Amino acid sequence: MPDVAARFAQLADGYESRKREATALVASWDWYTWPGLDLRPLRFERDLLRPGRRLDARPPVDADVLRLGFDAQGRVAVVQEYSGFLHGRLYYETFFRHGHEVVEEAHFDTDGPIYLHEYRFDDGLMRAANMVARHGSGRETYTYTDGRISRVEIERHGHPSAILVAEHDDHGLRALVEVTGRRSRELYVRPPAGFDLDAACRALEDELVALIPDAAALLPVDDPVACLALSYAGPAQLSLGISAATTDERDELRTVEARAAWSPADFDTSTDIDLGPSRLIRQELALLDADDPDVSAGSETLRRLLCAVAARLNLRDWSATLPVTDDFVVYAVDLELVDLERNLTSCLPPDRLALIRERGLL
Repeated sequence: MPDVAARFAQLADGYESRKREATALVASWDWYTWPGLDLRPLRFERDLLRPGRRLDARPPVDADVLRLGFDAQGRVAVVQEYSGFLHGRLYYETFFRHGHEVVEEAHFDTDGPIYLHEYRFDDGLMRAANMVARHGSGRETYTYTDGRISRVEIERHGHPSAILVAEHDDHGLRALVEVTGRRSRELYVRPPAGFDLDAACRALEDELVALIPDAAALLPVDDPVACLALSYAGPAQLSLGISAATTDERDELRTVEARAAWSPADFDTSTDIDLGPSRLIRQELALLDADDPDVSAGSETLRRLLCAVAARLNLRDWSATLPVTDDFVVYAVDLELVDLERNLTSCLPPDRLALIRERGLL
């Protein structure tokens, strides 16, 4: 990969020329949702993502969005990424050079070049991707069976890292497995015929209502517990932590900030619930988010599911499970507390919610 590394080193002074060259080729511009488009095989499938969708117009400036420039042959020449957090400011640019069975992709931010990728094709199929970035390098080689991608060999910093094995049938991709050394894990598996995500979520809800008290009973607590938080991230990381806090612990956190009294990341006592058997649910919820990132239907389904679990657990008598206070509550919360208020409204009985408001905890 020395040639690619040498060209990457030259990019520090090559931004303006790359931009002029690529922009001059643009025949049409279109707005796309994140993550846009990617030439590499299985790029989206390995991360449970979908290609970006073309938009009829630019969304409001508080939304992340990509602007793609296509050349006269319909190939991507320029990608511009705009940040909603930065009120619509352009913060990444990518420029493509399309040669004879070789494509270069140069990616920049305001500090200069981030990476340079070189894609090599044969008979219209990408055979290798050589990649050099600010902090390392990598290479992917691709194998095809009957014209469909079947294997991706991944190297990091010149050493073998992992192998992706793809299985297809007449309906398309059936499974994608990552092999690392002697270990393997499914990145994607097509749901079996008749799979019902709603029914699977209801079954998971029942399972969690049974599992959580057993896990909470093992928490190393001596003083009465004032709250039990069910913490979650996004569907692709479908994992569930349970964290307990005493009244004294929460009062101390409140001196920093009122919302900190609800932050499981700051509680001293916690454990995790193993949701390994729910891998298919995790996958399908993540793909729901990927279908329309603006709606985030998968994340919303997960939020509602865990709020339903917490609401049912608040009806339980906890005295035989944990030492608890008279105003003990169970609630679901994302780790960044974005959904805290509406989750508490869904999780807590009205009288308990009113008491919390009276005490200035919300």
